Amino acid sequence: MISFGPFLPDIAAFESGAATIAKNVVPSTRGFKPFPAFSGVASAITARAQGAVSVRSQSGVIFNFCGDATKLYVMASDGLSWTDASRTVGGAYGTATDGLWDFSVFGNYVIATNGVDVPQYYEMGVSTDFDALAGSPPIAAYTDIVRDFSVLAKVDNAYNRIQWSAINDVEDWTPSATTMSDYQDFPEGGSIQGMVGGEYGLVFLERSIYRMAFEGPPTIFRFDRISTALGCRAPMSIASFENIAFFLSHDGFYKVLGGSEISPIGVEKVDEWFADNFDANYIHRITSAIDPLRKLYVVGFPSSTAVDGTPNMVAFYHWPTGQWTYGEIEHEMLYTSATQSSATIDGLDAFGATIDDLTFPFDSLTYAGSGQLLLSAFNASHEQGFFSGAALEATVETGDVQLAPGRKSMVRGFRPIVEGSSVTPSGLIRYRDRLSDSLSTDTAVAINGNGVCNVRRNARYHRARVIIPASSVWTFATGIDDLRVSAMGGR
Repeated sequence: MISFGPFLPDIAAFESGAATIAKNVVPSTRGFKPFPAFSGVASAITARAQGAVSVRSQSGVIFNFCGDATKLYVMASDGLSWTDASRTVGGAYGTATDGLWDFSVFGNYVIATNGVDVPQYYEMGVSTDFDALAGSPPIAAYTDIVRDFSVLAKVDNAYNRIQWSAINDVEDWTPSATTMSDYQDFPEGGSIQGMVGGEYGLVFLERSIYRMAFEGPPTIFRFDRISTALGCRAPMSIASFENIAFFLSHDGFYKVLGGSEISPIGVEKVDEWFADNFDANYIHRITSAIDPLRKLYVVGFPSSTAVDGTPNMVAFYHWPTGQWTYGEIEHEMLYTSATQSSATIDGLDAFGATIDDLTFPFDSLTYAGSGQLLLSAFNASHEQGFFSGAALEATVETGDVQLAPGRKSMVRGFRPIVEGSSVTPSGLIRYRDRLSDSLSTDTAVAINGNGVCNVRRNARYHRARVIIPASSVWTFATGIDDLRVSAMGGR
């Protein structure tokens, strides 16, 4: 048997034991698992989504918010439609084309910033529309919560400044030793690119990362520079789960563990592959999210084949194993979301006229409502939804193998090892006689009644590609077996 191995496009393909293609699959401890297609659920908003968040109020109700260039929206209680919740005074918002809406939640207050307009707030269970946050907060690009303080970052024209509110008061932004409201300018590192809050804060600059720890008066917060060279390249590449934060730097992908330990996660794996495929002209279109169910850090980005910068690829990082894969999925932006409320049998009418019309399988978590967070996205039609559809067409390919050392070999067949209840994979051989030659590709052949792909190819170096059709029901793809090969001549 030849195992697929992990997806490592940045290393030499010859005898690597790694997969050279792992498309529309997610990593597993051994082999790969299917990844489902996107299914739109909610009504479309009027323009490209430039930020979204899913939060729970203090009474336990799930609220979803999103924003485009000129509007902010709240999702209706049935979880299927967006309502314009923009401010009623001040006119349309002015979010820049390369800007974003960032959200944080403090108690029942949802705070939204876009770097252009005065910070907006929405009180869950009370507000109908967003309104200007009281207390004269500065205009800011990013917002988060650290301990008992609301924090705004990249404020006004001071791109290296963060400012925090009075303790437990999001409507008091006047610096005061009594209330502990204050600000901090970072002398080195360039412009702030984003932040992560919680028990402590992480502030990402272009060339530095600072840890923000509460100390109390008179300093309030202590700022430790945990990186003097690494910084964040793309603001929306920052995503966090528990005590791990992920981000894209100028030389690849990294994670921060426990607020202090920085380590690369893409070097000799996908950093070069990403640089080769990513269209850097649209760096502002990168978005990222956490898939809690699959333990994935997911990064969406436009490739060199994208139309008008619309993201058409995603990279999956499985942090339990440290492995990567990718998908070809057109989308507008990624985020982590939860459905608004659970659906009863009678309530399923909102999702489809009949059982056959339901967008998701009958046992999908989508109908469970305010439970498990799910990987979510907006598609190119500005519709929000989940990755809960049928499995996408998957492609996995081995590296180059010399099956008869020092000689050519004839491959006559192989058996794709794909486990499932309703799946008919096909396979093909890619080949060359010199590692300096371009690869040639045979025509794909479906497995026969014995589960074997009958092929015929004489070459020095072979790769096996397995293709699993869309909508197949399968669980694992681990490699190829029953390789039928004969040694041939040396020339």
